[in-house]
Amino acid sequence: MKITNEIDLHEKSLDYLNSVFTQYTEIDRLPEIIKNPIIHMYPKKDTYNYDGELDGYIDALFFELCIYDTDEMTVWKSKRLHDAIIPACKHIEIGQIKAFKDLSTMIVLNGHYTFSTNAALSVLKV
Repeated sequence: MKITNEIDLHEKSLDYLNSVFTQYTEIDRLPEIIKNPIIHMYPKKDTYNYDGELDGYIDALFFELCIYDTDEMTVWKSKRLHDAIIPACKHIEIGQIKAFKDLSTMIVLNGHYTFSTNAALSVLKV
């Protein structure tokens, strides 16, 4: 089964997307600490491979990951696919979770955070 999702966006929404994303400079290295980060998750493929073997969580999709630093106006884009975001502490302060206009899931965190990436993204409030 192929799942597709298309949304008609108003011209004002397209203008908004263009203006938002052009404000950020892409960086190659994830900063040690980010204040009030914004995480975008873009679903890309199933965690079952073509041979039917499970390569990740059974109930998840692999996704591309972008982490925005709104203070420095930078964005870090992961070079691999991930299948989860795992809080590495009990004190994660979520400001908002939204379906963003580019069809990503957007998670806004309040506070200072550090991240480590493997198959899953680990999030630790500092």
